[in-house]
Amino acid sequence: MVTFQISRNVFQKSHITSGGFTSVAAFGTEYSRRGQNEVMEKDGSFYTKSSNCVKPLLCEVTIYLNIFAKIFYMKQFDIYLDETKTIYADSIPTFPDSKIWGNLSNKFAFILYRLDYDNRLLESIFEKINTYKENFKKRNGLNTRETSVVPFIEIIHVISDLRMITDEIIALLFILEKRSETGDYPDIIDIDQIGTLLDRLDKGEQTYLQFFQSYKDFLRLINDITNTYKHSFINDHVLFLRQLDVPTVFAIKSAKHKNRNKFDKNENKLISVTLENVVNDFNHMFLNYRTLVKQMANEQILKDYEGKRQL
Repeated sequence: MVTFQISRNVFQKSHITSGGFTSVAAFGTEYSRRGQNEVMEKDGSFYTKSSNCVKPLLCEVTIYLNIFAKIFYMKQFDIYLDETKTIYADSIPTFPDSKIWGNLSNKFAFILYRLDYDNRLLESIFEKINTYKENFKKRNGLNTRETSVVPFIEIIHVISDLRMITDEIIALLFILEKRSETGDYPDIIDIDQIGTLLDRLDKGEQTYLQFFQSYKDFLRLINDITNTYKHSFINDHVLFLRQLDVPTVFAIKSAKHKNRNKFDKNENKLISVTLENVVNDFNHMFLNYRTLVKQMANEQILKDYEGKRQL
């Protein structure tokens, strides 16, 4: 889902009160009150007199300056049916009952709720990086940790959650395929994470989860990035990189020596991929996944019903 977002900072910080101006950055310039009845911009390009609105506690003037609103491009996980961004019951498949694994519809709903939360993080990331780029371009000294460091942390949170979600949808499809084959859910989930799945698919050792064959490159990327997050001692050096083009996922992978960190400038590896590409690839996979899972679940419920009718 592509969204063009109006920066909320403009409207949150655009109130002129009798005590002076509450905002500096929202208008790109500094204001001050001058006298009892005058408000003016220090640069002199804007001058307003109001005998009422500047008197203490009498009134507040709210100015909405759409012309100053920053419009920025934003990418989100495509999980909504409409612009209200509501998670409807129609978006959640109904699964055959399971005495072992509980209510699987709740599990699927929780995945959607997490992606919804991740979308809020994506909004924050795109907005902060847009602000960072504007400030950097203007050399105005307004960038702080909020715009230069926090986006890196939020990106780590999004990608890490995406890894956990992907592990869960792998496990969910595995038990559905097993149930389709045997008539009941298994009590052991043999394949419940990206690493195990890729290893099995690469070796051609099993027939389950063939759906993910088409998405091995994406799965390998997510696996590589999140393993780097977990194990690479030098990954914090991503903070020396600037987000000046588009929001980008960076991970610095240490050279390995017997599964331990080793510093070797010729073997250390920088992983770099745009956040938009990660979201696009997941959206493509998840759209097809949801269609498949809903179809399989419905078929198994119908088969169970027909079986009970014949008893």
